[in-house]
Amino acid sequence: MSEKNVLSQEEIDALLQSVDQVENEDSTSTQDNPPVDKAALENLEEPLIPSTETIENTAVSFKESEVKTLNFSSPDRIVKGKLPVLERIYDRAVRSFAANIYQLTAKDFEIKQNQLQIIKHREFMESLPNPILIGIYKFKPLRGKGAILFDSTFVYDLVDYYFGGSSQFLAQKDRTDFTATELRVMEVVTTKLIADLVSAWKPLIQLDIVKFSDETNPQLVNLSEPEELLLVVQCSLDFGKETGAFYFVLPYSMVEPIKEQLELGASRPEDEIDPNWVKSLKEELMEVELTISSTMAYTESTLGSVISWQVGDFLPMEMKEIVTLDVEGTPGFTASVGTANDKRAIKIIKNISY
Repeated sequence: MSEKNVLSQEEIDALLQSVDQVENEDSTSTQDNPPVDKAALENLEEPLIPSTETIENTAVSFKESEVKTLNFSSPDRIVKGKLPVLERIYDRAVRSFAANIYQLTAKDFEIKQNQLQIIKHREFMESLPNPILIGIYKFKPLRGKGAILFDSTFVYDLVDYYFGGSSQFLAQKDRTDFTATELRVMEVVTTKLIADLVSAWKPLIQLDIVKFSDETNPQLVNLSEPEELLLVVQCSLDFGKETGAFYFVLPYSMVEPIKEQLELGASRPEDEIDPNWVKSLKEELMEVELTISSTMAYTESTLGSVISWQVGDFLPMEMKEIVTLDVEGTPGFTASVGTANDKRAIKIIKNISY
């Protein structure tokens, strides 16, 4: 062996020192992590790794406590979106009804319509006061029954105005029922509202609304199953000191066959013209009153002559045989002057076109 392959004494000491340090570190690690006692592991009551059966039982327990049962027969899962056409139908009916209220009471009341509410039958009936006038109707050819409700404030105050009162006193909310006179007046009111409803529904479907029964206790009314959904629109009428309300109520199942038509308004393009709106606007325009005028004769004079005029002076004028008929100040027709039925009259000859 050559001298080049032999370590010096200093190198040997350094190597031995490094080996001692490694052994000390291993000894410390062994003390921190003592050896596992196999006998102790065998005596454990439960294994460290759970069995498949334990995992399944835990999963079932979690599902039963956290997951809600879904009833596929409930309409809750199918009611989505709004029914804009239905709200417009009610809006049209309410506008006509306001005019009828004016004819009955000679008072111009403002009726405010709230948004469509979808609520369970049981919850809605429990929220109503007692008494409340409930008219139940069949909306043929739709299946099922709907209702129109008037709260006691609406009934008391409207009947008061109907007989010439001014609703100076608050409605008697402690009463338990309505009088025969109040029911008779409300029958007249309801008849007009039903006619307005039929007219409002006509562009969509021709309804025959037939009365089924009357009720004043909401707990005795069964339009549908307690958990079935109702489509409710509330309208408020301000009587001054207090506000009365009436409701349109239809079961969801009743309008389900025509649901697509009631949702149609949500997808209608903004630039599409509603023919019913055009027809209504045209009818309203036809009722506008206009002022018609015509100059039968005229003459010219000087300022000095006009200043010198006195009561009793005669002004020579030549009547024109052909005159211009103005509509709101705009020439619209050419006409001739004459008489009809012993009265001065104008006969239209032709239209003036622009």
